[in-house]
This record gives sequence, structure tokens and C-alpha cells, in this order.
Amino acid sequence: MTPLKHKKAAIELSIGTIVIIVLAMAMLILGLVLIRGIFSGATDSVKNINAGVQTEINKLFQSENDKAVIRLTDSTAQIKQGEDFGVAFGIRNINKGATEATVFNYQVALDDSNIKNNCGVSEQQANSWVKIGTGRMSVQPGEVGYDVVLISVPVDAPLCKTKFRLTIWEQGKSPSDAYVNPPFFVQINSKGIF
Repeated sequence: MTPLKHKKAAIELSIGTIVIIVLAMAMLILGLVLIRGIFSGATDSVKNINAGVQTEINKLFQSENDKAVIRLTDSTAQIKQGEDFGVAFGIRNINKGATEATVFNYQVALDDSNIKNNCGVSEQQANSWVKIGTGRMSVQPGEVGYDVVLISVPVDAPLCKTKFRLTIWEQGKSPSDAYVNPPFFVQINSKGIF
């Protein structure tokens, strides 16, 4: 082979390698952008309630006397070990004769006095799974207010089912004088392979 053919072959090999590297980098960048979009969308959905969820919550109010609803299938949050889960809920202000908005406080807490036997953890440990579980919202008469509470189950949490309660009360009153306090269940499932 002549030196000119070696140079030509080397240039063709170099160009082919560069094209492959450029294509590989483009695919890597597109993959990273896609993964980032998926994960940022997932975390945003926990932080914000979109219009679709609000519509679904409105559909859950079966009667005009319903004060609050929690959007969960079978009233159970299915959470994998090591994951976060947002529990969306709505509060309807049905106070008669009110002309101004009512401020509602809310708090999520464990409602399972037998948690030690059911799950092998203390009440304090189970309550620590609730990361964002308190808040306040102002709701106009006849309207519905929406929010999300965040439950974060650690990787080493036991596989079990327990009950929590969302207590809602009017500002100026105590939690024991609850406006409404619907329960919901938390089912902790195996984290799986991925």
C-alpha cells in the first residue's frame, strides 16, 4: 500500500470515528434531557396540583355536604420503599351564612395505635414519614381549596399497611374541634429492581 492510500484510509477512519462520537454524544444528551424532564415532571407533580387533579377531586365530592375528599384509589396510598408520594386532597367550605373566606388548618398524623405490632416501627418513626403534612388554606364559601401532603417512606421501611388521618379545622378553633378528619391508608410496597 502506498503512503497516500494509508493517509486516505486514516482520514476516512478518523472522519468515521468523529461521526460516531458526535452521534453518540447527541444520543447521550437527548437521553439526559429526557430523563431530566421525566424526573422534574415527577417532582413538580408532587409539589403542585395541576388542573386535571383538581377536576378529579371535584368529581369525588358526591354530596353538597361533603367537607373534604382525598384523591386515592381505595383510600390507599401505594408507596414503594425509598420513594415520595403526594396525597392530593380538597376542602369544601360549606359554612352556612359565611360571607368571607374561612381559613382552614390541616395536619396529617398517624392514626394506628397498633403500629408497633402492625409494622414493627414506633409511632414517632411512622409520623416522621410525613414530610409536608401541615398547612393552611383560605377557602371562599361554597368553593373548594386544594393541596398536597408529602409522605416519604425510607428505603428500610417495613412492608406493611397503616392508617393516617388528615385533620382539618377552622382557624381559631382547636384540632380536637375538627371541621372534618378523613382517614387514609398507606401501603408500603417493595422498592423493586429499578
